[in-house]
Amino acid sequence: MKKKMTVSHIIIVVVLILMALICLYPMWYTLICSVSDRAYVEGGRVWLVPKGLNLASYRRILKDDTFFASFFVSVKRVTVGCTLNLLLLVLTAYPLCLPQRRFPAGKYLKWFFMANMLFSGGMIPAYVLMRQYGLFDSFWSMILPGAVPLWNMILMINFFRNVPYELNESATIDGANPWQTLFRIYVPLSVLSLACLLLFQFVGHWNSYFDGLIYINDTAKQPLQTYIYQLSVRIDHAHGRDTDSAADLGQDAAVGQGLRGHDTDSGGISLYSEILYGRYDSWGGERMTDNVDRTKRWQGLRRRNVE
Repeated sequence: MKKKMTVSHIIIVVVLILMALICLYPMWYTLICSVSDRAYVEGGRVWLVPKGLNLASYRRILKDDTFFASFFVSVKRVTVGCTLNLLLLVLTAYPLCLPQRRFPAGKYLKWFFMANMLFSGGMIPAYVLMRQYGLFDSFWSMILPGAVPLWNMILMINFFRNVPYELNESATIDGANPWQTLFRIYVPLSVLSLACLLLFQFVGHWNSYFDGLIYINDTAKQPLQTYIYQLSVRIDHAHGRDTDSAADLGQDAAVGQGLRGHDTDSGGISLYSEILYGRYDSWGGERMTDNVDRTKRWQGLRRRNVE
């Protein structure tokens, strides 16, 4: 018999749909802005569907070999990093989840890991250590420093402790060694927990950019997030530099018009707008005019103002 939809059920469904839309809209907005004309985006006219379709940014990215190299580095990092993380998590958590009578050194190792979790040498010692180990500008400099994520190790220990210890004793009586007990009993019973930790590690490796920024100089070896970060920094730097130049140009034009004794003409305003708002032909950061042409127009404007 079908249950009738009550008012409370309808309210719950509506609230969940609204929450899902709130979570998905920022991603949708980013997507439509990336394919819309920049003038519509800066004018605040893009909010639901793209306007003035412009794929110049995507065409430029697809022509950039560094983008694909960084993408494959990120894929490789996620694959190798997650595999190594889960393997070391399982191998570390299993002995630490055993009773003290089975593994007396467990309490000392727990304090050792706890101290490493609370205290660290800092960024500069880590940088020097990477250089001394010969890992600078190497793929493994992004993998080995975080090979054993300590917070996830604590979670893994608690997951293994939920497995009845009687199964361990039964396997030992039947002649199973610790490796067989681990991979035939504990791991199969903790698949869901491992999947949760795999998700955590996947997101951490995929979003990490700072280690690739400080340990790797070769752009072909940097992960995708480091590539995107450097691209954003270059665009923001060019944006601020052009804005400052446009502001200086506006001040010079106003001074020149003051010397002439009348208001600023439309040519000066047009040039100011062109430099301030015409820096890029797309979201990708391509300049519409180079610095030489802009300097010539600036000098021509100043000559007209003084005359």
